[in-house]
Amino acid sequence: MSELKTRIQSGLDGKFKGLHNGFDKLNDYIFGIQRGVITLIGGQSGVYKTTLLDFIVQNVLEDAERQRVSINLFYNSFEIDRLTKMCNWLSSQIYNKYDIVIPPEIIKGFGKNRLTADQLQLVNSEIPTVEKLFDKIVWNFKPENPTGLYNTCWKFMEKRGTFNHEQYTDTDGNLKKKIVGFTPNNPEEYNIMVTDHLYLLKKERDFDTKRNIDKFSEYQVDLARLFGFSFVNLQQFNQSLSSVERMKFKGADLSPQQSDFRDTTNPYTDSDICLGLMSPFKMDMETCLGYDIRKLKNKMIMLKIIKNRLSRDGIAAGLLVNPKAGSFKELPKADEMTEEIYQKIERL
Repeated sequence: MSELKTRIQSGLDGKFKGLHNGFDKLNDYIFGIQRGVITLIGGQSGVYKTTLLDFIVQNVLEDAERQRVSINLFYNSFEIDRLTKMCNWLSSQIYNKYDIVIPPEIIKGFGKNRLTADQLQLVNSEIPTVEKLFDKIVWNFKPENPTGLYNTCWKFMEKRGTFNHEQYTDTDGNLKKKIVGFTPNNPEEYNIMVTDHLYLLKKERDFDTKRNIDKFSEYQVDLARLFGFSFVNLQQFNQSLSSVERMKFKGADLSPQQSDFRDTTNPYTDSDICLGLMSPFKMDMETCLGYDIRKLKNKMIMLKIIKNRLSRDGIAAGLLVNPKAGSFKELPKADEMTEEIYQKIERL
């Protein structure tokens, strides 16, 4: 069978179904987490980027277990420490399972916040679930430089398959071999690295921030193409998205775009999928995508598919976010929003 026919048959066999990322309608365009795909998520501070990343990671792990698919996930958490993240995940797990909100600040006992006896019982019952999820991940809480992360991926993958070589003659007439491909032992396996966030990468010697991020992005392209490694990265937006100069023009496009990425746009160029987050409430918008922001306030986040090599881009959706529980859900279409739905959201 030809290479093209083999690829088409693999699609028919469901081998590119992807791992569920927690979204619904958006997956008609981005298809969950796919092998060998680089995804970039951008947004300003305070738009729940890390919370969304954790939401995606938890859904991916749970779906891999449902599908009985092998998965290896590396999480570079350069901004949030282990225990803080575990408390955050406890909160989201409890909400998703029981529809009960126990905010992380209560779980952590900050200030005057204390767990009630019932809350403590519920938290204790879910600790094994969170610990099990954490044990499935290779965590890195200490910033590493791009070459160190590249070596981590390379050393891990070289034991999971066979390199394909091709002979060539160098300029001195010597016969040598070069790597031209990789055959994995388990083609169904997912290998994923997520990074929160790119700015916090440890710098290579004599590298500035832009050059450092660009190097990691370059490495990711090589690893994705050779091994089918998947990457999900967070990157900050600059301040132009909320600037007065941009907002003062009537009809201006305030949704996220390529120029909003801070420090460098190379990760955008190298990514297969680029998602942008925006808080209409923080932008003082009264409506967004047809939704009444005066009622939704900070509970609505716009997610826009800015770039998409897999399907269509320019698609935007409203996400209902419950910041107290780290939960996301796609809102109904704007013309399907009733006053009853708005009131229910306001009570969250």
